[in-house]
Amino acid sequence: MQKVAVMGLSMGNAWAKAAVELPNAELSMVYDPAFNENPRIQRGYFLERNIPVAAAAEDVYSSDADVVVVASPDHFHAEQSIRALRAGKHVVCEKPLAPSVADCRRIIAAVRETGRFFVTGQVCRYAPGFRTAKALLDSGRIGSLVYLESEYAHDYHYSPGYKDWRKDPAVRREGFLGGGCHALDLTRWLAGNPLEVSCFMNHKFMPDWPTNDTGVAIVKFPEGVIGRVFVSIGVKRAYTMRTCIYGTKGTIICDNTSPSIQLCEEPLWENSHDNGFCQIPVQVASHNVSAELKEFIDGVEQGRQTPTDVLEGTRTVAFAEAAIRSAELGQTVRPDQDF
Repeated sequence: MQKVAVMGLSMGNAWAKAAVELPNAELSMVYDPAFNENPRIQRGYFLERNIPVAAAAEDVYSSDADVVVVASPDHFHAEQSIRALRAGKHVVCEKPLAPSVADCRRIIAAVRETGRFFVTGQVCRYAPGFRTAKALLDSGRIGSLVYLESEYAHDYHYSPGYKDWRKDPAVRREGFLGGGCHALDLTRWLAGNPLEVSCFMNHKFMPDWPTNDTGVAIVKFPEGVIGRVFVSIGVKRAYTMRTCIYGTKGTIICDNTSPSIQLCEEPLWENSHDNGFCQIPVQVASHNVSAELKEFIDGVEQGRQTPTDVLEGTRTVAFAEAAIRSAELGQTVRPDQDF
């Protein structure tokens, strides 16, 4: 049984519930500096279950928790993760791992120093639609990968965060990383680490926010695969992560909010040029943190590191950082991969 403490109860609410529900986990403590003020925090859920509520972050580090989930705003991730690691805790850190590769390197050093298990919460890898698409691609159902594109489109006018931290000019959160890390990590998972990135960005949807709100990156992946990632945190439409995967023998169209994904295979296409797609039913679970936490805790108990480790989280941040630099410099940038 692993005792789990959760820091940050906006994003962390789902992690806390997962810890309550998993048979080999126990929610031992929660912490949020705005516990009594933030209306998004489901205070009754914790109080009714007599879950200890920490008065300060230090209470979490000194507690008997085996695992600490860091689900606070991005700019707190590095400090809180490092302190939890050095307190002897295994750590789950929400995505993006940190606002910069420099901060990620500090976390990497702490993981290596302490020998604790660490996972970055890359939730798209646990969404049933994307997992099914990955399995189809890996099994060769659509042949060799040629091109893929993914998008993260989400109107952040309605999601500025508690006390508007996402639009705070002192924080300067980059939307291409903060939200776009979903699509960036998904394409990395499917195609491998990017070799070169060329990106354009603009700032037209949300001129009162401190950083660019929209960008498109053209990417060169290993084995001659190319791709495109579109990110907008101001677009006027329902949230989507529509992703298209093109192989030499077929095509997959998928997302994380639909009850099915689309598959077109060469034999089907040859007999039905009007469409050629079949529907594969999948469970809708766009933020399947329960599966993430289960895999991590199972790994801790079995003495093995789960795949989305600190290096995977860092490589996704490096992808975003390369895109942001490319847009600033007006030239192609190679992501930092030396970790």
